[in-house]
Amino acid sequence: MKYLIIESTWIRPHLETAGEILSDLKRKNKETRFAWVGRDLKWNDYSVPYLFYLLGCSPEKRVNKFINILKKQNIKSLEFKDDFNKNSILKWAISFNGDLSKLKKFKYKNIPLGMGVASSLISQTKNKNLSTQKYKNKIYKFLYSSALVFERTVKILEIEKPKTVITFNNRLGLCLPIILACNKKRIRVLRHDRGSNYKKYQLFKYDINDPRNFKNIYSDWKKVKNKRKINIAKNYFNKKFDGSFLDEVDKNFTNQQIKNTTPYLPTNKKIITFYCSTEYETDAYVNLKFNQMKAFKKLYAEIKKNKYLHLIIRVHPSLSKKDDLVWNKFISKNVTVVGSTSKYDTYEIMKKSDIVCGYTSRIVLESAFLNIPTISLKDFGWPKDLGILYGESKNVIAKNLKKCLNDKLVFNLDKIFSVSYYYSTYGIKYKYYKPVSINKGYYLNTNLEWKSKIIIFCEYLGFKKIYNFLKKFFLI
Repeated sequence: MKYLIIESTWIRPHLETAGEILSDLKRKNKETRFAWVGRDLKWNDYSVPYLFYLLGCSPEKRVNKFINILKKQNIKSLEFKDDFNKNSILKWAISFNGDLSKLKKFKYKNIPLGMGVASSLISQTKNKNLSTQKYKNKIYKFLYSSALVFERTVKILEIEKPKTVITFNNRLGLCLPIILACNKKRIRVLRHDRGSNYKKYQLFKYDINDPRNFKNIYSDWKKVKNKRKINIAKNYFNKKFDGSFLDEVDKNFTNQQIKNTTPYLPTNKKIITFYCSTEYETDAYVNLKFNQMKAFKKLYAEIKKNKYLHLIIRVHPSLSKKDDLVWNKFISKNVTVVGSTSKYDTYEIMKKSDIVCGYTSRIVLESAFLNIPTISLKDFGWPKDLGILYGESKNVIAKNLKKCLNDKLVFNLDKIFSVSYYYSTYGIKYKYYKPVSINKGYYLNTNLEWKSKIIIFCEYLGFKKIYNFLKKFFLI
């Protein structure tokens, strides 16, 4: 068999994206199968509150509807029984005892399933320093569920022997086991996720944030025949600066800021602005190493050596005051922290900066566009010789900082445009799934709804606050 789609994630549009890929492969006469490994789990990345079940909501019905649509297309859904020892899995899960760092290293049959569980918890809580003791019951359930997904995937792979497996994302607690099972069996795996907007999806050969996914940005740009490609690339920056830009999930983090405002900036010093990244998305990867704070401290140590430098730390607007506390520790007469909820203009601060720094924030592309000396501590895998300086070792940071202060950096606008064009357009347009918004749409004219009519009616009446409260309160 050539293609096997394995899924454990039921939410929209990711299940529909699996259907999109299956329908497209079927149309191309490719041999393919579908396997759902997310049944009867003790926990899920997207669990439904118990109260919602009582009110008639059911992700299981949604999955069953999906499988029935596949049957109508003569796409086989694999059926199998769990013939492995679940008690031994449970014993393994409840044997965990330790902090978050130990959870990341916790292995099942020498496979680091704990890393995916840590990633899910960090994403859910947006806290990369969470107390495992506080969440121990959830961790046990999640570890157990992760091992079930792993065992089911291994069994399917052994029986079906596919050449390629396709699944959602790669880092969450119930997605990572699928990837790791494929790696164990040395089977090629592709990850699907959102594209540049809700009307597209993308297939990644490597882990979602792996720089190798982006190595062809410039060569692909040169092949583009679209006469409007320069305008599309420029418009990426125009939207960023005027506050109308929407990311892949239709979020904008600057449109509530007060234009042209900045904190006090000393006029007798060079201004270096560091734009923080949202670490909870990158803190728990198996194959990729991310540590923003470790890299930042090396940069900070170099900046401290020069009394004529003033550092601004811009905490990412999607974070919270709890995250501000981490960065507030660096406040001094030469360090200003602009908190996550601050209304100061992100781009006005940038324009008044002599150097812009980041870790994994794409904002360094905007500073490069504005010809501001730019340092990215982490290499994105973007085109070489774009003009941005990369590196997170102590010596490289010192060298790059010195170069920004003393030399005139040259930016390659064509390569900058290749990256902004990519982020404006990347992805494959849906054909069989018709999205109407970021989380709503129809797969082959069918709404795979999981919510009951009473919940939908409450949403229609505008009971959003009640809905969110119940969801938070009963999500146990």
